[in-house]
Amino acid sequence: MLVRPFMPSDAEALAALFHASVREAGARDYSAQQVAAWSPSSPDPQDYITRAGDRTVLVAIDEDGEVIGYGDLEPDGHIDHLYCRPDRIGMGAGSAIYAALEAAARDAGIAMVFVEASESARRLFERRGFSIDARNDFTINGVAIHNYHMSKRIA
Repeated sequence: MLVRPFMPSDAEALAALFHASVREAGARDYSAQQVAAWSPSSPDPQDYITRAGDRTVLVAIDEDGEVIGYGDLEPDGHIDHLYCRPDRIGMGAGSAIYAALEAAARDAGIAMVFVEASESARRLFERRGFSIDARNDFTINGVAIHNYHMSKRIA
């Protein structure tokens, strides 16, 4: 596995991966209604190209060059996305992406990273030393759902 910077040619794969991850992996911890509200359809690939303009986006690829996960880090230390292909969850891709994001944050002089983590992502972030600061209860497309605000001091 290799973690490398995002390239515009990755955008379509990332959009499909996000939707598949939410729909398949999200169903382990959230209801069908919550999953459908969270990702009603695959996002526009152009959104990923736009996102890459103001943050660090890293992509994990397997030995065949296929995208298996991605994550992003905003300049303030916020990790907005960390998603893996459903068939690769639990195989180290998320951890490798997170480690690369944390290294990028340290290189940028960021002292604290934070995230709004889903139930399954919460477990990954807890293993990486994050603390739960608060549970966030909110609605998406009229459906109640929750995640966790988590943070970690890295400097």
